[in-house]
Parts: sequence; C-alpha cells; structure tokens
Amino acid sequence: MIKYGTLSFVLILLILAGSLVAADRLPNVSKTTNMQVPATTNLQLVGMMDSQTQVQINTRNFNGTDAESQGFLSPGAVESDLIYKNDMMTNGGYLALAKDQTFDEGNQNKRGYNVDSAIVSTYATDPDKGSRMSTSEQLTLTTSGNWTPFNQSIHNALVSSIVNRYIGGFNSNYDARSDVSLTTGQLATIAQGRSTGYDNTVPAGMRYTLGIHPDMSTGLPYAQGSASTNFVITNEEGYENTTNLSSTKTFADSTKVSGLIFKFGKDFNVESGVEVGAS
Repeated sequence: MIKYGTLSFVLILLILAGSLVAADRLPNVSKTTNMQVPATTNLQLVGMMDSQTQVQINTRNFNGTDAESQGFLSPGAVESDLIYKNDMMTNGGYLALAKDQTFDEGNQNKRGYNVDSAIVSTYATDPDKGSRMSTSEQLTLTTSGNWTPFNQSIHNALVSSIVNRYIGGFNSNYDARSDVSLTTGQLATIAQGRSTGYDNTVPAGMRYTLGIHPDMSTGLPYAQGSASTNFVITNEEGYENTTNLSSTKTFADSTKVSGLIFKFGKDFNVESGVEVGAS
C-alpha cells in the first residue's frame, strides 16, 4: 500500500510543492444520467457588461438505509458536491472576453473534469469615467464517505488509510476563490473540478489557475488594479470501521496584490484517492 498526495502552487516563477494526504472515494452515476452543457462566449464591446454563471453538481451513492433517510451515510456510501460560480461586470471601457466552459455530470476518468472552465478577458478603462472590470470566481469540491470493506479490485491513485480489511471514512473540502478588479490588463483563469468517477481508480481532483498580465496593445508594461486569491483544504480520515479519527489535515494559502502589476500568477492543484497493493 502506498499513501501519498500532491499539491503545487506557482507564484510568478517561484514553485512551492508539498505532499498532502487525503482520503477520497468518488461516487459514480448511472449511464442514463449524463447531462453535458458546453457553453462558449465571445464578445468585444465598449460600454457596460454584467454576467453570472453558477453550477452545482451533487452526486450520491447511497444504500437506502434508515440511517441515510435521517441524513447519515451508511457503510460504503459516498457523496460529492461540486460548486462553480463566476461573476463579471464592467461600468464602461473596452472589454474583449472569451469563455470556453463545459459542465458534465457524468462519470469521469483520471484526466476528465465535471467542471472545466477557461476564461480570458482583456480590459482598458474609459479615462473619462475611471471605469473598471470586476470579477470573482469560486470552485468548491466537498466529498464524504463512510467506511467500506476493502475490495481487492481497488487500485486507486493517491491516498487513504487502509487497515486490515477496511478503508476508513472521510470528509474533505477543497475551495479556491479569486477576486480581481482591473482598470487595464489581461486576466486568464482555468477552473477544473472532478467529483464523479467511473470506478474507485479515479481520484477526486481540482485545479485553479489565475494569471494577470499587461495588455500589450496599450504599450504599457503592466496591468493596473487589485487581485486576491484564497485556497483552503481540510480533510478528516476515520480509522478502519469505527468513528474514531485517524488523521486530520488542513492547508490554507491567500495572496493579495494591488497597484501596477507586471506579472501575477497562481496555480493550485490537488488530487486525492486510494491506492492499494503497491510497495
């Protein structure tokens, strides 16, 4: 059995990496329920713009017990909740916007995502109005499950506490958020979250990337405005088939910048699952 995890941050050219242990088993959905919503947006305008996007994908594998009818997970049961939100507005000025987003409730493989969003926006203020572009984005993944008997067919990449014949219960929360306000510059974000899997070999996953750069067409070597990012991870693991905790883990990172921004970037990646049988 191998127990491990990965977590990485990129801030401009500085890479911070550390190992993180977590314990997630993803639910899977029926082949008859597989809604896919691709959405693209392309626009260029001088004036005002206001847009909102909100998606929530909740998936449960329950056993239909009395305990579950009272809000408790029975042994072997798992649940995930994936939330994505994006709000953007301008009060004047020039905006070029490109969105490429796919929302898919179906089962995913190790490289697939239920939420997959890429947004690039370029903005220039109206100097007579002092206008600005303001945007916020959130990606939150919550997973939980009760203990389950160890199944020899499980060979899952990443993390869990497997003792004797049981995989312990778990509660995990992954949260990424950003707030940006620009009078000039270019903003690019990628938000990806995986909350369902074809089987136990597929780990829970989240990636959030943000980059702010100058708008080279203006001739200015900087973007101007303010930005903040916040990343939080919490995880609890149970011991065998009991309600006792075997481990708890937390991670938090926040950054704020303001002024003339020559370059600013953050890259947040986390995966969590189970691996059995390796030495």
